[in-house]
Amino acid sequence: MSESRDPAGDSTTTNNMGEVREAEHQGAAVKAALGANIGVAIAKLLAAFFTGSSAMLSESVHSIADCSNEIVLMVGGRFSKRKTDGDHPFGLYRAKYLASFVVATLLFFVGGFFSTSEAVKKLVAISADPALRDVNRMELLVAFIVVVISACLEGFGLHQSIKEANERMERTNTPRMGVFRFWRRTKSAELASVIMEDTLALIGLAFAGLGIGLAIALDDEVFDALGGLMVGLVLIVGSLLLAFKSGSLLIGEAVDSDTRGKIVEAVTTTPGVERLLNMQTVHMSEDDILLCVKVQTSKLDRDYDVETVDKIEKAVRTALPWYNFEIYVEPDIYSAKHVHA
Repeated sequence: MSESRDPAGDSTTTNNMGEVREAEHQGAAVKAALGANIGVAIAKLLAAFFTGSSAMLSESVHSIADCSNEIVLMVGGRFSKRKTDGDHPFGLYRAKYLASFVVATLLFFVGGFFSTSEAVKKLVAISADPALRDVNRMELLVAFIVVVISACLEGFGLHQSIKEANERMERTNTPRMGVFRFWRRTKSAELASVIMEDTLALIGLAFAGLGIGLAIALDDEVFDALGGLMVGLVLIVGSLLLAFKSGSLLIGEAVDSDTRGKIVEAVTTTPGVERLLNMQTVHMSEDDILLCVKVQTSKLDRDYDVETVDKIEKAVRTALPWYNFEIYVEPDIYSAKHVHA
């Protein structure tokens, strides 16, 4: 199998250009989320300490977990850019995906499990002692105000994530799509994690606000505990979805259908290529793709095949300049066992 590299033969230059392209659109959402979550976590912790609100305690743990998650994502992103050694021939790009999977685990154990268990404890205590149902409306009102302020900050974080997602689609000439569809299709571990975190935060704050509001209106502390329970359950469900997404990326996902179509067109229209016999792709990171191609050339001649391989590599890089490609091309003869791309 022949490897097709950068036309100038300088793979380092290509990788550096890829890193510059990544820097243009990655990192802003994570940093914005971290900044917002630090402020939100402090406000929630103070409110939970002074009010004793179960929903606010659950939200405090949620924000602390989110801060930890952003730090893990930033460390994973920085580690993925380190120079590789012989044990990792295709680089350390997937450190980002590993970090995202760790984030999903933290969301479950630190956020979801703790919040749910604390809410259940409070519900059990209230059922054993009806006097605990009495509400201090002034304290819960403070907690409700903190929820509203936190929702504004989390909304800003989600806005930044959506803005970065739109920039990503524009940069890669991808048709605009909704946030949910983008989350399913994106190969960016950072964006997938931050979008999920911010969305869960807003949903959790809605349940927390509803629980605190009902507790104030109906003078019953049990609604505050139920709000905390719902926050924990939301975290658990969200962490499972994120674990599935990041796990799929970590195992290795192929390029999306639009990108695949552009690669196929670039290969099949290359002079000297008679037939595309097979093609496999794997995202090593959001912007780094391993491409393996088997083609039938016009001539069964070694020198001609080498020229055709170079042309294929140039065609693919020209068609999708926003990606870094590690390309391997094998000239072959068509047979029934070949599976077309």
